Amino acid sequence: MRRFLLFITVIMLCIGSFFFYQQTLKQRAINNQQMFEVVMAEKMRTLYDQAQDWSTPVQLDIHDDRLAGDYKLMSEFLLSYWMQNVEARNRYLRELKAANWDTFLDVERLDQDRKQNYQQTEQMFINVRKASAEYEQARQQIQTSSMQQAKSLAIHNEMRNSLQAKLEHNLKVDKAHDIFPIEQQIIEKAQAMFDMLKKYSWQRKDKTILFAETTQVKKFNALYQDVLKLNAKMEKIKKNNAEVLEDEL
Repeated sequence: MRRFLLFITVIMLCIGSFFFYQQTLKQRAINNQQMFEVVMAEKMRTLYDQAQDWSTPVQLDIHDDRLAGDYKLMSEFLLSYWMQNVEARNRYLRELKAANWDTFLDVERLDQDRKQNYQQTEQMFINVRKASAEYEQARQQIQTSSMQQAKSLAIHNEMRNSLQAKLEHNLKVDKAHDIFPIEQQIIEKAQAMFDMLKKYSWQRKDKTILFAETTQVKKFNALYQDVLKLNAKMEKIKKNNAEVLEDEL
């Protein structure tokens, strides 16, 4: 009888230890998840703040000793992914600035460049299109490589599946909130305006371009209004994106 009671006691202790161990693992997982959310919020805030100054390359330490195991790997993967996207975007903006794209419609500059057969403006468009093509290629490479890396990331299957789903979701969301296609439309409108400047005679009056014929004026003004509308659309998307990110952080 004593042996039987001892046997039962041992079994109960084993069961108790097992459930205690399971509860400990469960609590540890909850703690790790909570710390993951804290670390990601802090790091993404830092990345967001740095991204506002596109003139300077992003510098962010994606490693954090507060995390370990699967959550550490997933955190570093996601932060690296977002860093690459931000830096690709900021590099593109730096190249546009280096091409003096913001001075395209500077009437005084155009008037001076006209005397040089628009060499400066021609080169400007070459540089801008090159920067756009390189940025588009970089974006595609980041998305493709990230999806491939996510498939082989050494984390729990459920977490890996969740990560892949999140990346795929981001791709769909990004397309709806992407300002890059709008920027390309602006470049095409600017090209059409530049073609008119080269084709037709025009005069500079203060900061205004005057064409000889009314039809030319209307066409040029229509293109300019299109650019303004596209800029307004782009700014609205940028504002909405910033508000959504602020809420998430």
